[in-house]
Amino acid sequence: SSGINAEYGGGNENRYPAASLVGNVKDRDCIIYDDIADTCVSIVKTAEFLKQQGAKRVFCMATHGLFSRESLQMCEDSPIDQFVVTDTIDQHENMEHYPKLHTVDVSHLFAEAIRRVHNNEPLLKLFKL
Repeated sequence: SSGINAEYGGGNENRYPAASLVGNVKDRDCIIYDDIADTCVSIVKTAEFLKQQGAKRVFCMATHGLFSRESLQMCEDSPIDQFVVTDTIDQHENMEHYPKLHTVDVSHLFAEAIRRVHNNEPLLKLFKL
């Protein structure tokens, strides 16, 4: 298995990954995943590092796109090729101004989970591919 071995300084919102790469990303597509995209400083720094190491394209994905301050402009100006988040936070206005940003609709998943809980049905089927 290959990946980035990164350590972060604690308590600083502008944390910078001290990354060392395990494996080869030259001429490959890379994916960066985070649960919440907020300031995006570490995401952008990681994308820059991957591009410096020869990555062909860098895609970012996050479950929740919070995007505080100037984070979206920073992502737009970075080597990130595409940033995909779920629609748990409305991104329609952001998507008009930032072409790299895309969303995935998860409303059907939440609706099905609510239906199953209401009908006392198992949720396990929601997690199977």
